[in-house]
Amino acid sequence: MDAKQRAILEFSQLLLKDPSSKVFLHRLMHNQELMEKLVFVENKTMLANTLLVSELGSSRMSFQLELGARRQEEVSLVNGRLVRHVKRTRRMCLNDPMEAWDALENFEGKLYTQFCFAGEIPEWYLAVVEPNPAQSVETEPATEGEEDSDIFREQLDLAIWIILLREEIDEALATREPRRFHKAARVYNQLRERCLWEFD
Repeated sequence: MDAKQRAILEFSQLLLKDPSSKVFLHRLMHNQELMEKLVFVENKTMLANTLLVSELGSSRMSFQLELGARRQEEVSLVNGRLVRHVKRTRRMCLNDPMEAWDALENFEGKLYTQFCFAGEIPEWYLAVVEPNPAQSVETEPATEGEEDSDIFREQLDLAIWIILLREEIDEALATREPRRFHKAARVYNQLRERCLWEFD
């Protein structure tokens, strides 16, 4: 029995919020193919394929399997300030351990797993936890000024491309080249949708 299997066994012996989670964990522990895909993390934030199981008394939900999660950031101009919005979508989210087991039948990729405890995180769990790959440990979070600067540079690049494409469109109209015009106009319209500055 390896360390990950031992951690699952230890956790399954606790009182869990959803008792059927024990059956799920025992099946998981004995499925070598899934065990190879399993990665324990202390926090599943911003990861695509995740499993969360909670001990009774934990503040987190009892059980959740989330597959195909995506996070997308959008920036808009509100009252003269750049505001960042984060949208989150997912292909599948299950809270029933038996349905989740069926969903993992043909699963490919890594399954990031988080166990949630009612009290202190035990040493045996910390021994198998890996750093969350979506959250860099070494880099400090960007300051608001740095984020604004990055957004401004991106918007400036978009504006320059829009101006250049506008010249391309004017040339294509002047030389009566419909193929060139349609190609440039399509890209021009896509970039205008992403740019916060208005162009006439």
